[in-house]
Amino acid sequence: MYNVTGRYRITAMGRIRKYESAAARKAAQRERDKAAWVQVQRAGWEALHLRLDALQRAVVVAARRGDATAQECQAASVETLLDQLIEHFEKVE
Repeated sequence: MYNVTGRYRITAMGRIRKYESAAARKAAQRERDKAAWVQVQRAGWEALHLRLDALQRAVVVAARRGDATAQECQAASVETLLDQLIEHFEKVE
């Protein structure tokens, strides 16, 4: 038996079912998850992290040498370093 719209099947207890089976429900959930998450290649992701670590080491070395921008943008984490670099160069404009 279907409800008035014909979209959902009504069970014996009167509860409206959106999916015909558990498999259909799981497939729909997988599609929603696929749309919500981005797939990334591990090698590219790891290479990006290596480059960010290299950037952080270069900023530390430049700060020790007296570079004013590097001294202003030193940070314990790469995320903070990027935020500080963005803030620094947005101020320059």
